[in-house]
Amino acid sequence: MIPPIIKDALVYANLLLMLSIGFTLTYLTAKIPNFAHGTLAGIGVYIAFTVARILKLNAYLALPIAFLIVGIVELALYITVIGTLKRMGATFISLTIATIALEIIISASINIYADYISRATGVFSRAFLMRKEDFNLFGLPGALIVSSILVATLITTLHLMLTRTKFGIAMRATVENPALAEMMGINTEKVTAISWFLTGGLAGLAGALLPLWFQGYPEIGNQLIVSVFASSVLGGLSSIYGAMIGGYIVGLTEVLGTKMLASLIGAWITAYRLLIPLTVLSIVLLIAPRGISGIIEDIMLSKALYKQKIMSGSKGG
Repeated sequence: MIPPIIKDALVYANLLLMLSIGFTLTYLTAKIPNFAHGTLAGIGVYIAFTVARILKLNAYLALPIAFLIVGIVELALYITVIGTLKRMGATFISLTIATIALEIIISASINIYADYISRATGVFSRAFLMRKEDFNLFGLPGALIVSSILVATLITTLHLMLTRTKFGIAMRATVENPALAEMMGINTEKVTAISWFLTGGLAGLAGALLPLWFQGYPEIGNQLIVSVFASSVLGGLSSIYGAMIGGYIVGLTEVLGTKMLASLIGAWITAYRLLIPLTVLSIVLLIAPRGISGIIEDIMLSKALYKQKIMSGSKGG
């Protein structure tokens, strides 16, 4: 049997990986950090709550619904706010502040919806756990099984899309050099819009799975963004693959590290759980600002230069 704390860590790491990929992808395509990304997962949380607790349907029916709805919300935010501001010549700082403003608006909307549900149906919606709505297979919770399958599918699909499809090639070109990509006939605005829809969908999936194992509440997205940002920075904001590694490392470290500190110091330390991703973020920014992907690139460059030096020396000899 897998210890409960390991299940917690694995489920959380899976969800953080999905969110980190989305955060990094929006950064790569729009060149800004989308701080509303975590709050979008909060929409997925309440879609799951509505499906399972209000409509009395299978909780997993919320997954495709959350992917579609949150994807559309993310796309709408990009087209109406971020895209419009970019066309007006907004600066990086202005666009970043705009995403923070969007986070506040979405968070307020979630709070309003939670209060409306409580008053209209009498179902408490401020803090809830939906483990009873989940299934169990061979002693493993459905949230762990489904999130692991989704992560494996996501990693495989993203790799194939980025390396084997025309859209993936167009996305890479848009990320590396938007101006050159446009000269080659690639509709960079369309590529960016589709990317934002996909990232919104991933946030919706992660949010819909979250209350099946962890407590859901209106502010959950605001807290998630700290860990998501730390994961993306650790992996390297220039690499989707780095975001995958960063998400898993931060997810496991946050849960297991909090458990270890609680056993050593006391249960009161769990209230300061966000200090772990913040510490990771601070260390990475101080030591390796480009994250894991940057370290790997430097190692590969050093090896290439070393081989070139050896070859030059042998020719000279």
